[in-house]
Amino acid sequence: MINKVPSAARKILEILNDSGHEAYLVGGSVRDILMGREPKDWDITTSATPGDLKKILSKYKLVDTGIRHGTITVLDKGKSYEITTYRIDGEYTDKRRPDSVEFTTSLSEDLMRRDFTINAMAMDLFGDIIDEHGGREDIENKVLRCVGKPIERFNEDALRILRAIRFQSELGFYANCQTEKAIFKLKDSLLEVSVERIRIEFEKLLIGQDVKRVLRDYREVIAVFIPEIRESFDFDQRNPYHVHDVYEHIISAVSLIENTEKYRMAAFLHDIAKPKCFVMDRGWGHFYHHETKGAEIAVRILKRLKYDNESLEDIKSIIKAHGTVFSITEKYARHKLNHFGEKRLRMLIALEKADVMSQNPNVVDERLTNIEEFEKTVDKVIEEKLCFSLKDLEIDGKDLINTGYEKGPEIGKELALLLELVIENEIENDSKTLIKKAKEDKKAKVN
Repeated sequence: MINKVPSAARKILEILNDSGHEAYLVGGSVRDILMGREPKDWDITTSATPGDLKKILSKYKLVDTGIRHGTITVLDKGKSYEITTYRIDGEYTDKRRPDSVEFTTSLSEDLMRRDFTINAMAMDLFGDIIDEHGGREDIENKVLRCVGKPIERFNEDALRILRAIRFQSELGFYANCQTEKAIFKLKDSLLEVSVERIRIEFEKLLIGQDVKRVLRDYREVIAVFIPEIRESFDFDQRNPYHVHDVYEHIISAVSLIENTEKYRMAAFLHDIAKPKCFVMDRGWGHFYHHETKGAEIAVRILKRLKYDNESLEDIKSIIKAHGTVFSITEKYARHKLNHFGEKRLRMLIALEKADVMSQNPNVVDERLTNIEEFEKTVDKVIEEKLCFSLKDLEIDGKDLINTGYEKGPEIGKELALLLELVIENEIENDSKTLIKKAKEDKKAKVN
């Protein structure tokens, strides 16, 4: 197993051992190696104090990422390796970090402070595993279990509640009884956690392999930090196009859309306004204008979770537009590409697919075929490099100025008019034709 560890990490372990100190890989990297997964981070725990580390590893570039808590980071060839001195944590009055730490020479004491058994294993330079809390067995049984008492672990850092849910989604594990009870008992303490930390964990949860089950089983926990979603729980749509209640439809769409954080967040929020827009009309449940209302609610949520402006605008625009019945003509596809841009239109297509596949199976085929045919048309427009945006026009503002147009809004209006004519196939997208048409328009305005 040690062969799966980067040579730089092995070298750090070797240097620390040769200097008379214990050193082990610890946490997620050990867990991932045992599960046959590719580790994302390589954390090391050691008996060496931060002062020792700076002397022993002086040939490396070192960063004091958490020196107060015994952590420094080694930078080597563009990769980072976080090294932390064995420690015993004091009280967590802010429910995030210990108020104080006490360095120790005991690996066992260090492992006892960790969150879950699967993250409380260590591996030495020879690949031997130190597992004092049954993490290996829990991996085999797909069990998520806290180290020690769950209530204590969650009271130390409330984010661990959401991490417990995220790991279940990511790994396909199930929390044991005591851990699950503690999750629900202390779920409201998530309100004390920064929204940035919440967002990061929730995004990881959304792209997990078992996201549908976890969103269903822990919906009351999710509603602590996204309370707007609660109205969708068990909300009967009373519509023949749907076989699920609103929330079950939402989580089905999440599980079916492309597996990226942004796509899945859009799916999670796409029907959030349905309960607010519900009316009975001619014996059916309808949700008039839920797309527009949903986009407004989504913006509030995304701002609260401190999403960047680009992601916020992407998600808002496709939620507002979802439910579109596409035409499969080239002109229509070019208009949509002009309106949304390729990136957002691809997002909208993905959301429409997931949305439709989460509806009544009896109506899926026809609707899905329409979406797929439209997607093929979009592919054709892109592949053939057909004009659908101003940057695709064979002329620009400078060309119009050379034909007698003055700088200002007139140029933008004329370019937009020419683009519309090109998209509608009324004129060719070549510079001579466009210049000729622009001159004609200029002359017509003068006369």
